[in-house]
Amino acid sequence: MATAIFTARRDPSLSVLILDGAKKLGAKILVSGGGRCNVTNRAVTADDYWGGSRNSIRRVLNALPVSETIAFFEQIGAPLVEEPEFGKLFPVANRARAVLDALLNEAERLGVQIALRQRVAAIEPTQDRFRVKTETAAFECGHVVLATGGLSFPKTGSDGAGYGFARAMGHSITPTTPALVPLILEDAYHEALSGVAHPVVL
Repeated sequence: MATAIFTARRDPSLSVLILDGAKKLGAKILVSGGGRCNVTNRAVTADDYWGGSRNSIRRVLNALPVSETIAFFEQIGAPLVEEPEFGKLFPVANRARAVLDALLNEAERLGVQIALRQRVAAIEPTQDRFRVKTETAAFECGHVVLATGGLSFPKTGSDGAGYGFARAMGHSITPTTPALVPLILEDAYHEALSGVAHPVVL
């Protein structure tokens, strides 16, 4: 959604369409941060990331500084507040729904079209355009942004399909490994700890 919003803001003459296979947008937003949606983090630096070159990570972090992220969410009606101990920024409303609603409202204000239940099946480059096929329709477009969420949360639609589309268009894929995984324990009394987060050093 953010990509669609920034694209529409940058060039209002473009017709911007989001295709999503889900019934509703934003499932991952609603579950992030334990349902509170930690939008960004003021304390994060390139040294906090593993893998890849530090310069590449620095460039990504500098492309949209935290101050600009805060300003963006303020503009769209979801002001953020910082939890100083760890630098995490959450919506003032303390609910992920506030972030999702603000993004949806801004997309609507900008005229971004949203087509739900349109799971992409193939992306075919033509001479100077792209043909995006879903299970029920086909769309012709001048540009495609692939924002499928990797293989992070299959229940929300991030099931790795995007890697196949990227490969089919000639891109190489860096092997991935899980970064955030559940800890499976046998004893039932651990169920009471479900959802509890605690800082650790590994």
